[in-house]
Amino acid sequence: MQKTTKTIITLVICTVIITVLFFVFRSLRPQAKPIPLLPLVHEEEVQSGEANPVETPRLKGVRISLFDRTRYLNWKLDVEQVVEEGEVCFLSGIKGEYYTVSGQKYLVEAAEGQMGSDFTWLRLFPDVVIIGEELKLQAAEANWDAESGAEISGRQLQVAGEKVTLHAEEFTFNPEEGGMVLPGESSWSFR
Repeated sequence: MQKTTKTIITLVICTVIITVLFFVFRSLRPQAKPIPLLPLVHEEEVQSGEANPVETPRLKGVRISLFDRTRYLNWKLDVEQVVEEGEVCFLSGIKGEYYTVSGQKYLVEAAEGQMGSDFTWLRLFPDVVIIGEELKLQAAEANWDAESGAEISGRQLQVAGEKVTLHAEEFTFNPEEGGMVLPGESSWSFR
């Protein structure tokens, strides 16, 4: 009986020691650092007759998430192609979602766009479409940056809602703070 008791006590002590060592080594391991997106992907070969074509990093079929300065997810975009040139990434074939802090979701679609390689700003153009539950925004250009967070600005806006349509040269859209600001000229019609 004493031999069995000693064996059980030894096993329990070994289990406790192993568990403690596991948590100590786990906490001493350095935290992972974010890595740049584009260097991870193999660059596509350019099929051209040129002897020394200049290669630029390209990605196809990419999902991009953009966060504001408080680390809240504002954009989740599926992009057909991303081309990085210096500090700017050129986007094409953009579809995705725009989220507000309160949880509202808007569907987004644009033919082209630009994004900072540090993921802190976004510019969508031409024919940007943003669709929410009660309205559909169409604009020639829409801009966002991490500092402004939930605010989208742009130009040549057309809105089609259930009871109103409007056209404006410039706009600022912030659903969290009451909706839309239209500096300059605009035209409205109510149904």
